[in-house]
Amino acid sequence: MAGRARLIALVLTGVAGSASYVVQPGDTLAVIASRLDTSVERLVADNHLHRRDLIHPGQVLQTGTGNGPQAARSETTHVVRLGETLSGVAAAHGVEPHTLVHANGIVNGRLIVGTRLQLTPLPVRFEPTAFGQTHVVAAGESILSIATAHGTTASEMTALNHIHDSEPLEVGRTLTIAVGWQCPVPAGTFSNDWGWVKQDGRTHEGVDIFASRGASIVAPVAGHLHQEQGAIGGLQFTLWGNDGVRYFGSHLDSFGAAGDVTAGEIIGTIGTSGNAAGTSPHLHFEVHPGNGDRSANPYPALLNSCR
Repeated sequence: MAGRARLIALVLTGVAGSASYVVQPGDTLAVIASRLDTSVERLVADNHLHRRDLIHPGQVLQTGTGNGPQAARSETTHVVRLGETLSGVAAAHGVEPHTLVHANGIVNGRLIVGTRLQLTPLPVRFEPTAFGQTHVVAAGESILSIATAHGTTASEMTALNHIHDSEPLEVGRTLTIAVGWQCPVPAGTFSNDWGWVKQDGRTHEGVDIFASRGASIVAPVAGHLHQEQGAIGGLQFTLWGNDGVRYFGSHLDSFGAAGDVTAGEIIGTIGTSGNAAGTSPHLHFEVHPGNGDRSANPYPALLNSCR
């Protein structure tokens, strides 16, 4: 209970339906508003604040209502503060460290100050692996020529398709070709900014991959891709991957292939469309395992595939 009290310090007042919050070190109004499922504007109005950042540790803020959803929110997320460790956060919330690792894509046990951690595991784990494409053998082709054309090796193809050295390669035969998870921006650079709490209290649900304007964006896996345009995301895509993961990207400069796409196929170019105007060109990239609403951190997959 001590860890929980340090995290939220939500105290019911004598007025039915109202509550107060004790400001903790490192808190901002945006963080508090997000944690208590309210808005910065509501906190400013309820507490007669003249400057949004004029709060200090120990200050008591009126939160308007003390409904259950506020307390429930505090049980499912945690914003990392300076000096906190993976084991310490896990112990404070009664969860296993490996749960935090898998739910948040934590690399090398390192926590990043200012990120919101999910305390509950994802319904479906995000673990990029190799997924098969197929190739129908044409006249004159060999295992070596097919493997070279698809960026793999003859030995990998023979093992995957159970082909023996003495076995002839029949025209019309369908071969499986293993294609690993592809780096969506081969020329890009990125950092682990998934989970950052924005100034408006929302959480950054993806990783921003920076590159020169017009740099290629490719499909990380084969699947079906839909293009759309919005005021916030600008030119954006949703890719329903054959691996059961929904991929989302925004702020493109131009579109590429759509419909059924293969892993590594160019699906657009890097830009600043939507509300990214004035920033460095980048792709906002999200992954949603099991096609669910909750995002997973793509950073470990990017770190492994983007070299």
